[in-house]
Amino acid sequence: MKKWLCAAFAALMGTAAVLPMAACGDGDGRIQVKIGMWPDNTQTADVAMYEEWEAQFEADYSQYDIVADRYDYSADTITAKATAGQLPTVFQTYFTEPQKLISNGWIADITDQLTELGWLDKMDPSMREAVSADGRCYGVPRDGYGLGLFLNLSMLYDVGVIDKDSDGNYVLHDENGEPLYPTTFEEIEEVSRLIVDSYDNTYGLVVLSANGNGGWQFSNMAWNFGCEAMQIENSDGSWTANLNDQGAVDALTWIQEMANEGLIYPDASLSYNDWYAKIGSNNVAMAFCGSDALTLPVTTFNFNKDDIAFVPMPTGDGESRYSLYGGTPYVFAANATDEEIMGALLFLKYMGRSPETDEVSVTAMERGHQTAQSKGMPIIPTIKAWVNEDYLEVAEALEQQYMNVNYYYYEDFFDSIDTMKRSEEPNNCQDMYKLLDTALQNVISRPGTANPQALLDTANGQFQRNYLDKL
Repeated sequence: MKKWLCAAFAALMGTAAVLPMAACGDGDGRIQVKIGMWPDNTQTADVAMYEEWEAQFEADYSQYDIVADRYDYSADTITAKATAGQLPTVFQTYFTEPQKLISNGWIADITDQLTELGWLDKMDPSMREAVSADGRCYGVPRDGYGLGLFLNLSMLYDVGVIDKDSDGNYVLHDENGEPLYPTTFEEIEEVSRLIVDSYDNTYGLVVLSANGNGGWQFSNMAWNFGCEAMQIENSDGSWTANLNDQGAVDALTWIQEMANEGLIYPDASLSYNDWYAKIGSNNVAMAFCGSDALTLPVTTFNFNKDDIAFVPMPTGDGESRYSLYGGTPYVFAANATDEEIMGALLFLKYMGRSPETDEVSVTAMERGHQTAQSKGMPIIPTIKAWVNEDYLEVAEALEQQYMNVNYYYYEDFFDSIDTMKRSEEPNNCQDMYKLLDTALQNVISRPGTANPQALLDTANGQFQRNYLDKL
């Protein structure tokens, strides 16, 4: 019996409080591998896919017992879960987090297992660096993303920003090949005015400001307004906060001006789920988001995938143009045994998340595309975790086979990402983001009176005292 079924049965019988989850099905001597990224039961297509992978894996590796143990990573819950020894064998986090998890001893060194499997040197070097410390590797990247600008093409066409050709396809460039869509923050402001003037109760842009999501996106905006870095390393190895750099002040001032004019969605408590809710409901025309999240308005709100374009981040100062580059790594609980970790790594192969290209791996990769296609998700290129040629050849061929969108609407982003991508700030990123959230919330909720410089001065001092000075 699966462990989640076991727990549900125990709850029904009123005994869940005294029956440990591991007690069901644990007496057969098999090695339990707890999978933290197991989909929610409401995601029926994904659950079915995972169960297929589980059945095939356990048929090939009878010594293992795959256990659904869903864990949605949170900086607020990780300490309690880790110290109590309750983390799943493998779970997902963000690229900002491995260094903290490593230094606290919460995740396992998997270098030896990766070497044994022959995976270590096939990993994208920049992604491997994000999950490594002192020459040892502590994770496996799932994929990468770059921040860009999501466009509701239907709205932009209605207000005359973009055109259509004779076949009804949207045209995003003029006769000289120059973009018709916004490439500067000033142009986003201009397009937002057109949107607000043309639609009732609709806004040009949604700006996030809660749960660290606002600060995450804002740091990219600050870079694009000329902030070289929000954290500066000194010659002695110490760090100086730079959250109040003039570029950051200019970016926050721009948001304030947008709020003053009613051009951004006027809610100072928006988190990541809210950008696609507003897009999906046609409340806003544009949003900043990651390239790995473009499916969300489609799957959740039935947004027309043919009305989506994803284009490069705009510039604020006319020169600086960066895309914050991050991603999702799989990491492994520090208290997991070597056998459990190897089982979890092998299960990643059965999910199509390894660099291998044998029948098992390719079938799993194809199954992922088929599931996405069945849900109507836009299938576009991804930023790959693995760089070995055989993997890239297979992965790119499958993307081409299953692509169900007009790649022209994404081409500018993917053509530019290698030159634009920039890693997240190096220290206590999630904590820094939350401090920046507060500044964003103030300028959105009271744009007429908020002082961007003072707000960022406060955030800068708090980040220095509470975090950087303690490194």
